This record gives sequence, structure tokens and C-alpha cells, in this order.
Amino acid sequence: MRYKIITAIVLAGALLTGCGSSSDSRSSSKSKSSTKNGTSTKKATTKPKAKPKNDAYEELRAAVQAYSDAFLSGDATTAYGLLSDRCRKRTSQEEFTGIVDAAKELYGSPLPFKSYSATISGDLGRVTYTYSIKAINQEKEPWAREAGNWHQDDC
Repeated sequence: MRYKIITAIVLAGALLTGCGSSSDSRSSSKSKSSTKNGTSTKKATTKPKAKPKNDAYEELRAAVQAYSDAFLSGDATTAYGLLSDRCRKRTSQEEFTGIVDAAKELYGSPLPFKSYSATISGDLGRVTYTYSIKAINQEKEPWAREAGNWHQDDC
């Protein structure tokens, strides 16, 4: 995310010269009545329930949302804490804070996801999420589960 944010910041700076919703699946039942030879019968039809997402999927989504909210609103400490160990070794907190501060100048508050999808294989995930601002959409962003928690691994 940060590389796309940096690009958006540079473009916005040049132009000015100077980051869910969740869906609630409910099953519904309908009853149909029919009369056959004077006998009333009821035929129940049930819409299949949506398959619940597994815990890892929900935990990953919560981490992505927390990272996005922190990054776009300028909470560098929280966002930095959600980076993987590998990324924290490559980027100092001071450097990262500068990037997050710039994102705050542009966005200032969390943005809701327009869409979200993730694939998980063991302790690795790839996440695609979009916003109303296309310049900061993320496609197949890497995430890693470390010590039981998901961390952004795009560095």
C-alpha cells in the first residue's frame, strides 16, 4: 500500500504545486402452499446459507482494515506495528512515519473498502481491496502471519 500512497502523494503534490463494509448473510425460508385434490400441502424452500469465512480470513480482514485505517489517518505507530518483521527491518520507523504523515495530509481519515478479497495459504495471504479513490487500491498485497497475528508484508 505504501508505494501506491507515495505515488498518489507525489502526483497530488505535483497537481497542487506544493487508506468496509461487511455483508450480513441471512438464510430465509419461504413456504409455498398448493392444493391438490382438495388437500392442502406446504412445500418449504430454503435459500442455502452463505458459507461462513474461516477465522484466518476474518482475522486477516481485521488486520488489513486496522492497517488501512492507521495508515490513512496518520497513526504511524499503529501502522508500523502492523508491518511484518521483514518490512520493519527494511524501513525505519522514522522513514515510515514520514510516509504516513503524507498520507494523513492527503486523506486524513480512514476510508471504507468498496471491495475486499483474500486468499490464504498457511501463514501467507494475498489481499485485494479497493476504495472510492482508485489510486490507492491494492491488488494481491502480501500479508504474513507472524506469532499468530497478520502483518502487512509489502516492502
